[in-house]
Amino acid sequence: MEQAETIIRTLIVDDHPVVRYGVKHILDSEPDIEVVGELDGIDGIETTLDRLYPHVVLLDLEMGDIQGAEALRQLRDVAPNVHVIVYTSHDEEEYIIRAAELGVNGYLLKGSPKEEIVSAVRCVNEGGTAIESAVAAKLMQHMNKRSANARQPTVSFSKREKQVLKLLAAGKTNSNIGTALFISESTVKFHVHSILSKMGATNRTEAVSIATRQGVITLNADD
Repeated sequence: MEQAETIIRTLIVDDHPVVRYGVKHILDSEPDIEVVGELDGIDGIETTLDRLYPHVVLLDLEMGDIQGAEALRQLRDVAPNVHVIVYTSHDEEEYIIRAAELGVNGYLLKGSPKEEIVSAVRCVNEGGTAIESAVAAKLMQHMNKRSANARQPTVSFSKREKQVLKLLAAGKTNSNIGTALFISESTVKFHVHSILSKMGATNRTEAVSIATRQGVITLNADD
């Protein structure tokens, strides 16, 4: 009875039977890990969690109609405290960042060595984090870029340039902006060019993004 209490109860959620079979075989061969259930999708996950009480869930990020991080979002909605390891073939930054934002405990790529999968299950079960080195590198690159952007000096804008920026953020054309501010379209173009030049932006969308991040403008609020 004492030994049973130390077993790490694991649930595999993946729509590929071969993947589930392989992972189950790897984990069940360990004395302290037991695969207590398998699902081919997120449907019915709440009932399954209530019935099986897994400590760790290995979750694929794309299963049938469930795309990207939606499966993870749904799982987090019904079981915010369960330990989740994303087990996927996707190593794109957008997947990694979204998963991190939703609070995964681990991120492994399919094809990871057996030892790494086993170690990840044990690690997250103890409250740790298990991220494959290639994934960790991309996550670190993303954080470094965010940090660099945050360190960029805030550009100084005139009152008129801020007005133009606000209207750019609202999706207005040069003509619309000129009408709203009672200035000519050529004057609007001059201000837009000045804004892009000051921010080192290549287009309007990038300029609005930088200005919002640096607090130059506040969307949906008056300056």
